[in-house]
Amino acid sequence: MVAEMISSAVVGETLNRVVSRLLTGFSHGEDDGSVERLEMAHSRMEAVLELSTRWPITGVSLLRWRRRLKRAAEECDGALRHRKQRAVEDEAASRSSLPRRVAHATRSLVSALIGSRNDDDGKSSSSSSAAAGADVRRFERLADGAGEFLKLVELGGTRPRQHSFFDPLIGRLLAGETLIYLSLRGSNFFYLGVRPVSFEERGVEAMVGFVVQDFMAPARSFRLGLMVRLSERTDVIGVMINCMQSATPHFRSANLFSEWQ
Repeated sequence: MVAEMISSAVVGETLNRVVSRLLTGFSHGEDDGSVERLEMAHSRMEAVLELSTRWPITGVSLLRWRRRLKRAAEECDGALRHRKQRAVEDEAASRSSLPRRVAHATRSLVSALIGSRNDDDGKSSSSSSAAAGADVRRFERLADGAGEFLKLVELGGTRPRQHSFFDPLIGRLLAGETLIYLSLRGSNFFYLGVRPVSFEERGVEAMVGFVVQDFMAPARSFRLGLMVRLSERTDVIGVMINCMQSATPHFRSANLFSEWQ
């Protein structure tokens, strides 16, 4: 008799929970405005990342900030996709037939009862909801910080301040222009090429190629290739001369190049 009463109480509790979930489970769901908030945060971060490409960034701290912002935008996009998928699944479940909804809710609750997780189920759901809300607020804070990042990029941007460069050549290289110089002096052919390349991890670097071809004495010909990280005060020509002088101290191409400069 006692066993029947306990069984009856368990069944009654299960039915009450099933009915409660059917009445309230789909009405609240994931559609609490978090999807729109995530969409807005993601859009703001993406817009800042896109706008920041207008200024070549040379500062290491700003480069690190941009990497973190890009990673946050990717995480936000993943969270947004997950929320949208959950919303689609909840909508499909809410449109399913009543017997299916009853069976689905009953299976979930009976499984929880058998596993002695009655109390933990509500706590887990509440904890999951709180964690989801914390994630949304985190992405919103990162999106707010993205605006500060863009201001610093604009203030430290290289294009608006070309007149203040150590060497005018640097301003043109940081603006994306390529330098090519060809010259023939007697039996010596000179080639100099400097092409800027922007790397997300390292900022703006220059691919430098220098060739001296001596047609009268081919053994005295010389080729030099190097990568130079650019900043507002980089002396590209000076770096090349130092490299040639240190690598070939007795080679006269460095002197010829110095005269050309």
